[in-house]
Amino acid sequence: MTTSPQAIATSRVALIGNPNTGKSTLFNMLAGLNTRTGNYPGVTVEKKIGRVNWEGLQIDLIDLPGTYSLSPRTPDEMVSVDVLMGHAPSIGEIDAVICIIDATNIERNLYLVSQILDMGLPTILVLNMWDTLKDRKDEFNLEEFRSRIGIPAIPAIARKGTGTKEIKESLAKVLNEKPTPKRLNLFPEPFNEAMHQVQAKLTESGLSTLKEFETERLILDVNGSVEKRCLRETGPEFAQFLTGIRENLAQQNCTVPRIESECRYQWAKSIMAGLFTREESVKPRSISDRIDNILTHNVFGLVLFFALMFLIIQTIITWADPVMGLCEFGQETVSGWIESLIAPGPLRSLLVDGVVAGVGGVLIFLPQIVFLFLFISIMEDCGYMARAAMMMDRFMRLFGLSGKSFLPLMSSFACAVPGIMAARVVENQRDRVVTMLIAPLMSCTARFPVYWLLTMTFVPSIVLFSIPLPGLVEEGGWDFTLPALVIFLMHLVGVV
Repeated sequence: MTTSPQAIATSRVALIGNPNTGKSTLFNMLAGLNTRTGNYPGVTVEKKIGRVNWEGLQIDLIDLPGTYSLSPRTPDEMVSVDVLMGHAPSIGEIDAVICIIDATNIERNLYLVSQILDMGLPTILVLNMWDTLKDRKDEFNLEEFRSRIGIPAIPAIARKGTGTKEIKESLAKVLNEKPTPKRLNLFPEPFNEAMHQVQAKLTESGLSTLKEFETERLILDVNGSVEKRCLRETGPEFAQFLTGIRENLAQQNCTVPRIESECRYQWAKSIMAGLFTREESVKPRSISDRIDNILTHNVFGLVLFFALMFLIIQTIITWADPVMGLCEFGQETVSGWIESLIAPGPLRSLLVDGVVAGVGGVLIFLPQIVFLFLFISIMEDCGYMARAAMMMDRFMRLFGLSGKSFLPLMSSFACAVPGIMAARVVENQRDRVVTMLIAPLMSCTARFPVYWLLTMTFVPSIVLFSIPLPGLVEEGGWDFTLPALVIFLMHLVGVV
């Protein structure tokens, strides 16, 4: 009698961190090529899972979207919280978390770390960009940091693969021992009492399945996802009770949601106190800091940004044009081949005018879309997208849009189709929808011949003024005409 080999249980490990901390680089380094991608159900957030085998363990590494907080407002943050809390049906319960932070900005990144620890999940902390920290000549007391934070903290350089061995060993130890971490309990006593009251009310209402972290979020996140879910199952009476809890907290100097940021940043400062031997004010600036100062400068940063946008749009048009010509040539070749084989009739019309023309009409947009998303990916991976969005955010807010809406709208001058697709970089759902609705109103290159034809037909060719350019043009100067002004105003109306 033979027995089948026992199936190896698969552990699920979530990889999370702030944007631009090297999370995806570390994921690729740990998971290698054994990665499958898709979307989480109901949203367009990308799902990346890598299956690996370490120390006799089979592990599914789940690359969560980069986020600054687990207070879910955007679809990305909602996905991260659902996965960590075990509410994602396609994932299941999470066994451990790898939280990656920027070693040069540890205190700022500890806000997210504190929220993960409040979930009670076994966690490993990865201090990425360790080489950049060392380049600053700072002495950082790593052992004291590990003692204070109470979880494994591993220095790493994700782009070089440094620290991956220690991460694997530490993760295998955590999964084998299955430690039960304690919640941080950062909040004052009035808030803890409010949590007990809410939990008792939920039990009374027949909804006692919320975890402690979810109860915490229920109080802190006004009109948040947890509150909406509870109200669907309880009713308006519970909404009044929750409002009373928050008003009572405000009277005790625990105003929601301010109390969370105060407590978490205070905890982060206590963790980092005295760990650096050099004061922040005299730290030498790294190359990255110097580049940031230029890229985010009020004048030079904007000049570089607009120059880069112009270069990107011009490159997209230049690179895509020959490929689009090949698509048109292929469409004409296939149509001619079909016409030579099939006699005139409904079948030939279906194939030539329907299938070939229809598919060709879609394929002709593909080159611009591919090149646009290539540049967007490069800007996101190098961190420039976040800096560009920060620079443009104040200006775009005047029109009720996000700073990240600028690139999709700018790219719509080349073609509205890739511009609409590029709106996926905008996290906020409202801003993303508004950007997609506005993009078709921009004056794309396909409209220029129409503008030109109408203008030259109905607008008289009157010279408004001339700029003398002796030796540069044959006529000795450049004439600015009324049709040129009309065409310019048409483009301007599209922008406004």
